[in-house]
Amino acid sequence: MRSVPQVLIVDQSAESREILRTLLERHGAATIEARRPDQAARLADLHRPDLIVFDAESDLSDHGEAGESLAAAAGRTDTPIVILGTISRSRQRFPAEQFVAKPYHYGSLIRKIRELLAAA
Repeated sequence: MRSVPQVLIVDQSAESREILRTLLERHGAATIEARRPDQAARLADLHRPDLIVFDAESDLSDHGEAGESLAAAAGRTDTPIVILGTISRSRQRFPAEQFVAKPYHYGSLIRKIRELLAAA
C-alpha cells in the first residue's frame, strides 16, 4: 500500500462525493472520484486504488452491468470495495461484508473504510 491510502469514490451525487472526500482526506486518505461505475472501472484499472467506495444507486444500467464491471475491475487488482445501497437492489450482487445499507451514518462508514484499509 502507498504511504497515503488512495480511495476511489463512485457516486452520482456531487454533494455526496464532496462530503466523503472531505471526511477521507481528514483521515489521511487521497481520493479519486467518478460519477458513474463505468468511469470508475477505467479509473480503478489506471490508478489501482487501495479501496473503492461505490454507491450502487449510481449504476443506472438496466441490469447492473456497470456495477458488475466495476466489481470485476476491483477483482482484477484485488481491491476491496464497499457497496452503499438499499438491501433489495445491492445485497444480492455483492458479499454482505462489503455492503453498507442506506441510510448510513458517515462515522460507521469511515470506520468500515479504515478497517478495510488497515487489512490491505
